[in-house]
Amino acid sequence: MRLIDRLAGRAAVNGSTDMASQIAAVFGSPDQERIAPNWRNAIAAYKGSGAVFGIEAARINLFTEAEFKLQRKRDKSLYGSPVLTLLEEPWPAGSTSDLLAHMEQDVALMGNAWVRKVSSSRLEMLRPDWVTLVSEVTTDPETFTEVRTVLGVIYDPPVTEGRARDFYPISEVAHWAPMPDPDNHFIGMSYLTPVLREVDADLQMTDYKRAYLENAATPNLLVRYQQRATPELLDSLRERFDARHGGVKNAFRTVVLDQGADVTLVGNNLKELLFDAVQAAGENRIAVAAGVPAIVAGLKEGLDAANYAVYDAAKRAFADGTMRPLWRSACQALGKLIEVPEDSRLWYDEAGIAALRQGEKEQADTMLVLAQAAQSLIMSGYTAESVNLALSSGDITLLNQIPGFVSVQMQKQGGPTPGPKEGNP
Repeated sequence: MRLIDRLAGRAAVNGSTDMASQIAAVFGSPDQERIAPNWRNAIAAYKGSGAVFGIEAARINLFTEAEFKLQRKRDKSLYGSPVLTLLEEPWPAGSTSDLLAHMEQDVALMGNAWVRKVSSSRLEMLRPDWVTLVSEVTTDPETFTEVRTVLGVIYDPPVTEGRARDFYPISEVAHWAPMPDPDNHFIGMSYLTPVLREVDADLQMTDYKRAYLENAATPNLLVRYQQRATPELLDSLRERFDARHGGVKNAFRTVVLDQGADVTLVGNNLKELLFDAVQAAGENRIAVAAGVPAIVAGLKEGLDAANYAVYDAAKRAFADGTMRPLWRSACQALGKLIEVPEDSRLWYDEAGIAALRQGEKEQADTMLVLAQAAQSLIMSGYTAESVNLALSSGDITLLNQIPGFVSVQMQKQGGPTPGPKEGNP
């Protein structure tokens, strides 16, 4: 009997319904996995850094364009089904876009997205920092070796939420973690984790720029007097100078000094510091970690080389290199929450995704090549249906030969030529 079943039986005998408390008391690390405590830093970066927000907005905007379909494993054709209603309307007034947006945001900030099947008509997003994944060491029935197996999750929201802690078996919860955490068995890692220092530097650069503007948009000033001044006089002069020349509103005002005072610039201006280049380099490293080309996110390094050709190529690379793996893994995670037929799998329809559409000329050229390929394959003796499936899916193994058909290219040269039928001249 599995440990989770024994715990459930013990809870029934003792009259206790708080299985989460019993499991939490039994299990200890490494049987419990939680996200890293730096998730607060990730949220602060998302809300405080324009670069991080713009990069994540680019990911969400494209990720939510996908629509769920079922795909037949035999010929890879897509079709709709009533079983997809749960993903199309995951909760009241919710949509597929809402579900995907929440999943992508949780994965980006915390590395994990948890979707619970509440009922046959409702899903629920579990906040990742309130989730503890529970596992146990079991014995594989075929090899009789020990393996670690996920049992479920403990959901423990704070008291202010008015919701009790509970345990949900993994069969009821879809766990999406596209980037594994090397320090854990099952939970994932946010792409912000390796670049949090870059994000912090970006925020400090913004603070530096604000401080620069608050101090009259000029470098530091050194005011020297020929005679010795008392500390009280120096404090009074500093306050008066800041009041007249400090801040953006007082920028570029004429400085008038007396008693032989001399003003000297200390430090460099923003241009001499290469401020834009330094800040752009940090933003680019964040974009690289997120898998978003700088030009797609609207960052400076991308816009410096912006043109339609570069943008289209970057957008397509973004869709193919970053989004397709995310769509695929999200479908694999969510497929357990619906009744998918055995001959099919949950998949996404890219027909309505603008970033994956070809240009009109490119599309026309592709259609011409496909038409020529279809004609050649049919003349070679393959059925029209199998040719259509093979070309639409890109899988040549789907081609089926017409029984008894021998193409002209396969006939021997100089063979007998069929004569006229009997009775004809």
